[in-house]
Amino acid sequence: MHDGDLYIWRNLMEDGTQFLGDEQYLKAEKYYIQGLLKAYELSVPEIVAFTLRLLATVRVRLGNYEFAEAGFKEALRICQEIENDKGMAEAWAGLASISVKKKRLKEAVKEYEQAIAVYPKSSPQLRLGMLFADLGQVYTALDDWAQAKQSYTQALNLCRIHGFPKGEAELNVLSGELCFRLGQKNEALRYLKHACQLFAQIDDMVALATTLQYLALLYFDQNKIILAFESQQRAVALSLKHDSKEVFSEACFFLSKIEQNLENFKEARYYLELSVLFYPEQTIDLALRYQSLGNLLFLLMDFSRSELYYLKALNLFELFQDEQRISEVHESLALIKEMQEQKEGFPDFQSEKDDRNKLHGEFTLAALIYLAEFYEKRYNFRAALECYWKALKRGRDTEIETDWIEYRVQQVSKRLRSKK
Repeated sequence: MHDGDLYIWRNLMEDGTQFLGDEQYLKAEKYYIQGLLKAYELSVPEIVAFTLRLLATVRVRLGNYEFAEAGFKEALRICQEIENDKGMAEAWAGLASISVKKKRLKEAVKEYEQAIAVYPKSSPQLRLGMLFADLGQVYTALDDWAQAKQSYTQALNLCRIHGFPKGEAELNVLSGELCFRLGQKNEALRYLKHACQLFAQIDDMVALATTLQYLALLYFDQNKIILAFESQQRAVALSLKHDSKEVFSEACFFLSKIEQNLENFKEARYYLELSVLFYPEQTIDLALRYQSLGNLLFLLMDFSRSELYYLKALNLFELFQDEQRISEVHESLALIKEMQEQKEGFPDFQSEKDDRNKLHGEFTLAALIYLAEFYEKRYNFRAALECYWKALKRGRDTEIETDWIEYRVQQVSKRLRSKK
């Protein structure tokens, strides 16, 4: 082997790896092909196998799975002949990545397990942790939660032992999501809280914002609304400073939902309007924001602006041919028309001293009652019952006669039970 040829090969591989890191895959492939030709001239099996694996890796990125698979198999054959365990492990991992791309998940499990089985103890253990993490994601895709959790635990422990806090934090998030799916919500909280601590320590504010949103969602699911609000408020602040407009819009959208649950309707409207303002594309998600803002403005009795946002939502739903939501918006527009036509027929809930029909900001009792009747007529008894309950609370707060609302609650409750 000539030192000059080795120098040329090394430079070709370094250039190819630079382009691979920059995601310029065609250029990377070009340099790796030249490197492979030089590797064959050098006639060193380890160098040939290493070059084959890198060329196969970039071909996976390019979607050339057949060539990539052939490359990994040839690298595996060479490494088995020379008993290079690290090379075998990487070749098996490469084959597993192709199986994942081709949706051959059970094969991917076997290939990742082969990679883990032959991975040498003398090699970097953080790479072994990555293999366990990849295996865990395949098990997750197969809905094999127990095996996924076991793989994530192995990966997490390796990251902790060998001082890789970012990997440890990311695996805590994955483990938290998995525990949430398994219904182990307290354990999920523990994982997500620890992930937040780690991301804060390494100053990864983007990942911290995302994890805080996961944490807020979990609190919200457990009806711990104040804790959900605090976590989501931090996520909004961080995403405004460190993340994309789309992430900030999503964070505001969920915070608006929490604010509505807390009956802070002015704040809910503010964050929902921010969510609409910062959403970057004309997609179905923007239509859902328009629809949500239309719903909130309806409850605030701002019918003209509510109608405007419903119409914006309708245009996008029609563009994406979402028939169910098109129907929902048409019903909402019809309800606005009915409300406007029958506005003078609303019961007068106003007290002598002040406008008590407006509680908690601008949220009106009349809108709740009318909306409850609307849902009841359309046999959506669960939504109707929720509106009647809220109306009953507001009626009691304003010290008006609530017997007739209590009667409606009883009647709708019976109809909902009979429907079940």
